[in-house]
Amino acid sequence: MVAWSGVVTSGGAGRSAAPSRGSGVAGGSMRALGGSYTRTLRVEDGHQTVVDTGPYRWVRHPGYLGSLLTWVGFACTSSSAPVLALVAGLLGGVYRRRVVAEEQLLRRDLSGYTTYSERTKKLIPFVW
Repeated sequence: MVAWSGVVTSGGAGRSAAPSRGSGVAGGSMRALGGSYTRTLRVEDGHQTVVDTGPYRWVRHPGYLGSLLTWVGFACTSSSAPVLALVAGLLGGVYRRRVVAEEQLLRRDLSGYTTYSERTKKLIPFVW
């Protein structure tokens, strides 16, 4: 049985801040993309350009980073190492596959993306 009240009340301010920070990063990425934001992998012919402002200055996939921060942050509030490992492992695997597919599409179809990708990290600033 899952003790939902424990998820809400445990963890303290440090761990409970990660979900809101993650939501902020994801929201910032949506704002930076504006009308180009979509939940599907596609490039609009002739209408889409590389965005390198907002969180896109540091990473190429800040929406995914924000989502990971949000869900891993929630997992941390459970104070359960198995929950944290499960959430981080599952979402990490899903987003890794998604990033690979998106990178292939954008390098092929979005002018300037390859140059942009050479100066930014994929998901984790200064790391990967």
